[in-house]
Amino acid sequence: MNKGRVLSINGGNYEVLLEDNTTIVARCGGKLRNYKMSKDSTFTEKKNKLSSKIETKNIKLSPKAGDIVVLEDNMISSIEPRKNSLIRPDVANIDRILLVFAAKEPTFNYYLLDLFLVNILRENIRPVIVISKIDLCSDFELLELKEGLFYYENTLGFDVFYVNSKKDYPRDLIELLGHGITVVAGQTGAGKSTLINAMIPGFNLKTDEISQALGRGKHTTRVVNLYHFKDGFLGDTPGFSKLDLHNITKYNLKDYYSEFNNYHCKFNDCLHQENSHGCDVLSHIGDGIKKTRYENYIKMLKSLEK
Repeated sequence: MNKGRVLSINGGNYEVLLEDNTTIVARCGGKLRNYKMSKDSTFTEKKNKLSSKIETKNIKLSPKAGDIVVLEDNMISSIEPRKNSLIRPDVANIDRILLVFAAKEPTFNYYLLDLFLVNILRENIRPVIVISKIDLCSDFELLELKEGLFYYENTLGFDVFYVNSKKDYPRDLIELLGHGITVVAGQTGAGKSTLINAMIPGFNLKTDEISQALGRGKHTTRVVNLYHFKDGFLGDTPGFSKLDLHNITKYNLKDYYSEFNNYHCKFNDCLHQENSHGCDVLSHIGDGIKKTRYENYIKMLKSLEK
């Protein structure tokens, strides 16, 4: 009996990196196709103010890239519990997502950033914000952007890196890629694959940029591949084919705005909407809570009420 990590999937063939650093091509045992489990945060939990009941259901479970699997005679017999799981891209056990946004060309988009952050935090994944193309900015434009993103570093505690394509990339950022599983996402046109290829010469990611229309993805392959880099793995993935709020309701959206937890509303089920009675969050907008962050929260909230 062996144990290993799934690196890629091609049809019914699974490339698995074993604990001794050798790779094999395995098949999947049929008993994995029907698996009874609780509906939890990894899959389809639906929580609202009336009920937070956890139900069980039979689901079709197949190994994903990133899964730790147990093998018997080159057959996958079981999958170890996942700490998280994405559908688009179809990968599990992600440690971090590099959110690559351009400082300029295209214009930096705070709403898109907050939308990505909510989805990533929902899946218990660490976001790392990378700002590319800073060499296109004037000193004033870059200072203004850094002042806006200081909130994300200082208050929210996210790592933010600024990269100049004409200079060496931050060593701390490259070191992050050498541990755990990293997936790249972010703004269309920010140069995600270009960034990775530049930081890791010879890596040659072949991803296309996410389509600007509706956030739908284009990719040379629909298969997720994990590549071994130092002690970690980097995902060459199709990306997020459609960016919306997955498994999030208007009642739990606020859970992914950690700054709201610093304030105490009169009612526990307060949604922090405009004119909410006794809402302590409202009284700290612009003073403790970044105004654009709150405005983006309301925009998401309204989209969930439709």
